[in-house]
Amino acid sequence: PEPEPLPFTDVPDGAWFASEVRYVYEKGLMAGDGSEVLFNPTGVMTRAMLWTVLARLDGADTSGGSIWYEPGRAWAMAKGISDGENPQESVTREQLAAMLWRYAGSPAGGAGLESFSDAGTVSGWAEGAVRWAVSAGILNGSGGRLNPTGTATRAEVAVMLTRFAQSLEK
Repeated sequence: PEPEPLPFTDVPDGAWFASEVRYVYEKGLMAGDGSEVLFNPTGVMTRAMLWTVLARLDGADTSGGSIWYEPGRAWAMAKGISDGENPQESVTREQLAAMLWRYAGSPAGGAGLESFSDAGTVSGWAEGAVRWAVSAGILNGSGGRLNPTGTATRAEVAVMLTRFAQSLEK
């Protein structure tokens, strides 16, 4: 049977991120961005949102708390995923890679970054995580660039999160 259509009017069939949005939505990891019908693929992902999504991926209860993101923040801090600072700050692509890397247990090794024209802009603290994310196929870059300090859009988070979660299923 045909899958149920996504409720989001801003995720067209065939968009480069559509199948990944479906995955994170159906797994209960991500929902609409303050709306039942808008995913907001070009919108920013805050650190608080990412803590909550990763906690959900881990099976943690993200309900309750004095602030909506408190359970996710507490989970991320307890697991060593994040320091819990700057919850409303936009997540960069290298911060996303670092949190996924920490979630994976900070595995050693990783790909060289020489093929990316902006490899020199990866922050020193994130280099191991970015190398791992590239070698694991989680972070591919675009147009020969990684854009490590650029803001990760909700669509990019959905794509990287789907690749990461599917690698855990194997």
